[in-house]
Order: sequence, then structure tokens, then C-alpha cells
Amino acid sequence: MAKKMGLVLSGGGARGAYQVGVLAAVKEISERSGLPVRFDFLSGVSAGAINASSLASNAENFGFAVDNLVRLWSGLSIEKVFSTDAITMGRIGFQWMRDLSFGSLTGTTPGGSLLDTAPLRELIHSNMDYNKVEQNIHAGHLTALAITSVDYANSASVTFVQGKDVLPTWDKGRKRSERTSISTDHIMASSAIPLLFPPVQVNDRYWGDGAVRNHAPCSPAIYLGAEKLMIIGVRRQTTTAYEERATANDASPTVSRVVNTILNGVLLDAIEQDVDRLRRLNDYANAIPQDQHQKIALRPLDYLFIAPSADIGDIAIQKAYKLPRIVRYLLKGLGTLEDASEIISYLLFEPSFCADLIDIGRKDGLAQENKIIELLRK
Repeated sequence: MAKKMGLVLSGGGARGAYQVGVLAAVKEISERSGLPVRFDFLSGVSAGAINASSLASNAENFGFAVDNLVRLWSGLSIEKVFSTDAITMGRIGFQWMRDLSFGSLTGTTPGGSLLDTAPLRELIHSNMDYNKVEQNIHAGHLTALAITSVDYANSASVTFVQGKDVLPTWDKGRKRSERTSISTDHIMASSAIPLLFPPVQVNDRYWGDGAVRNHAPCSPAIYLGAEKLMIIGVRRQTTTAYEERATANDASPTVSRVVNTILNGVLLDAIEQDVDRLRRLNDYANAIPQDQHQKIALRPLDYLFIAPSADIGDIAIQKAYKLPRIVRYLLKGLGTLEDASEIISYLLFEPSFCADLIDIGRKDGLAQENKIIELLRK
């Protein structure tokens, strides 16, 4: 019997298009090899939460689910994700100036975000069939959908789980699970990039991007029972052009460069660190004699980690001119566009950029064909 497989999708705003490209490659490899693809556990944060939820609503047909995601991302535009009209941007800008200038007098705090994501909420809601998620779980096409967000009230990383009743729950201090029926609110909460996108209220609490405190993004799928994992990151593993430019620049860092560093360190590092942790645990487990395995709970976990072969931030810089003028104006106020490469890559929900990332993801996935086949067979 095949091992139960989990899919782990990291965050990254518009970088989520890369994940779709990798999944398109998995679909092609599955069709050529005759090996079916079944993800028992779908786990995502931020953009990965959007992709995981869409896959869950079409879990009965992996090929259709992937084609649907390719169509969705290929047809994206910035206006479908956040408002860029002068009235909305002016209102947000005025609110920030007012609250920063007179907050101590009025008792208000600065605006919750730089952008209004009402269009993203509509996009998610119109493209999700939440009834089908439950139907797929009931029919056995899916065991669980897990969406992670950070609770701003206590800084806990909370994984919202919709799945079979027999699934375990966990509470490890600042890392816990909550059983629920996934909704647009949960997906929006997981996708609420700090400062850029507004916090989202779910019930009586406010939530933000699931990558903020998610130090072990592979954990939800493992806790739920995954015996093998496919993990898709959104950052190149070797030194990037941005890092080379930053190293060569000895001037005081701009606000853009500081925010870039935060996005890299807080939102993108975790998946790579967790994969390294898996590798070390596997090395340890494999070093234990076979006859001693029954005495310990630790077992090797099969996994495949796929990450971009190209520097997505550098690609974003080349297409920065496609951002709305008012957004470019705001970014230039924080520093150079080169210093804002990571921010731009998060916000560039633009057809040609997403198409490039889908193409890169597909090529990277096909380059791992033998390893993907090996994982599917286990």
C-alpha cells in the first residue's frame, strides 16, 4: 500500500505561481508514467494556502485541479488582488499620515496595511467551492486540508484543520491546531502579509500571514499522519542577485532593504530550515540499527523538496515597470526598486510575471522527474 502523502506549500505572494508550475510538471509526469497522484494532506500558508485550498476543492481529479490553478494564475492581474485606484490609495495614505501625526491625540493607531485586498477576497470566494472540500473528505479523496495563520492576540501559529474526525490535534505552546470548516476568512488570514495586506478577523480574533511564526511548516502534515512529503518552496537556494547587490553596497540600508531582509528572514527561511531539519532527522534515524527501530518513535520520512532554479526577485525587478504607477511611487519612497526586489516579487500579480514563474516551476519539476516518480511509487 502506498504511503500517505502530504503536500506542503510555502508562502510568497505572487511567487505562488511557481508552485503551480511545479504541480503542472507533476501532472505531466503522472500522466506519462501512469502513476496516480493523491495528496492525502494538503498544507499551505499564505499563497500556499490559496493553492492548497483550490486543490482540496478539486481533490477528486488532480489533473483538473492543476489545470484550474494554471488558469487562475495565468489570468491574474494586480487589480484582482488589491485596489490601486487613486481614491483607495489616497484614503489609505491619508489615514496613515493622520494616525502617525495625531495618533497620540486621537487615540488611534496607524492604518493596518498599505494596500486594500478586498479584490483578493472576492477572487478567492468566487473560485472556491467549500462544499466540495467537505465532499472530497467524506468520499475519501482527501484526508485533511490544513491552513496556517498567526494569531495577533498571542503570537501563536495556529493551523486550521478541516478533515476526518479521527485526525489528531496538537497544542505545543505557540503552535497548535484548531478544527474548523475552512472559509475565505481563513485563507485571507493566512495570506495577510504584514504591513502590506490588512489583518483579517476570524471570529473574535485578528490574524496575519501564516509564515510569520511558522518555524516548522512541514509539521502540520506530519502531525496529521503524512508518511511522505512533497515540499515546494519559492526561493532559490543559492545566493541571489539581491544578496550579491546588498553585499556590495556598503551604504546605510534603505527601508526597502530592511523590509526585504524581513521578508526573506521571517517569511521565506522557515521552509528551508524545516527541510534541513528533516534531512538531519532522517540521517539520525537511518543510523539507528534496524533491530532497534521498534524501541523508538523516530522513523525516516521520505520527502522531495523543489525550489526555484532562478532568482525570482531578479525577474521581478525586470518587470517592476508593470506595477501600477502609484505603487512604484510608494516603493521608491522607501528606497530603490532594486532594494525592493522581494517586495515587488510578492506584489507583482501580473500575467507575464506569473507565466514566467509557472514556466520555471514546470521546468524545475520536470528536471526532478525521476525523484517525483520515486516518491509517487513509495
